[in-house]
Amino acid sequence: MIEYFDANSIETAKKDFRIAPSGFRYGFIPDVFKEEVYRELVATFPDVRQFKLVDKMSGGGRKRFYIAPHYDVSKNFGCWCHLRFFPAIWQKVLQESTSPEFISFFSDATGVKCNSLTAFGHTYGNEGCVQEPHIDGAVREDRGEYPSTLATLLYFNERPDNTGGTCVYAADRKTVLFQAPSMRNGMFFFEQHPYAWHGFPMMPPGAERRLVSLAYGLEEPSIRLKNSLFHRLTCIPSYKKAIKKLIR
Repeated sequence: MIEYFDANSIETAKKDFRIAPSGFRYGFIPDVFKEEVYRELVATFPDVRQFKLVDKMSGGGRKRFYIAPHYDVSKNFGCWCHLRFFPAIWQKVLQESTSPEFISFFSDATGVKCNSLTAFGHTYGNEGCVQEPHIDGAVREDRGEYPSTLATLLYFNERPDNTGGTCVYAADRKTVLFQAPSMRNGMFFFEQHPYAWHGFPMMPPGAERRLVSLAYGLEEPSIRLKNSLFHRLTCIPSYKKAIKKLIR
């Protein structure tokens, strides 16, 4: 049973999903979470003052925004002990987003094959933040061992305006094919592709951009989060975090 995402909203949005001229799928899903779930997620969004600034060139363009601790399958391979400080609602949403039921449902809805979560992370943007048109590491030469097939961005602003909404660009990297229309309780997704250029314009004064990025890949066998008590008791990163807390 899909408990936190709104399966009806995803089904309803399917009719508006598109295929870019270069061949990759993309789309936007409004009200992707049930409203009561969304309100709790917004209320417990991590403290952005603790996020780390990233400002560098990547994938063909500059990116400047703030990131929190995240899950990356190439580094963590199913272990999410370093994220167990998340509030309970965030832990539940993370686990649902990696469940076979949700991934199968979402893969069928988008038409993009995937079976494993490859990345999960909070990001934040304010005045001066930007991500110029770029392609992700999943389709670059240095794509790594676990490339994603599907990228998603979940928006957690309180207001529904589209300032900072992700854009999909044509192959010329200038023409905007689509921009996420709302930064409140929406999901933008796109299929990884060598011409899936995307980004967001520089943020103006007073604007904020709160989101979670999720990426999915196709692995054999599929990769699941490690939830067993044995893993939690033997996980070295978990002990390191506990020691740091004691020292503080």
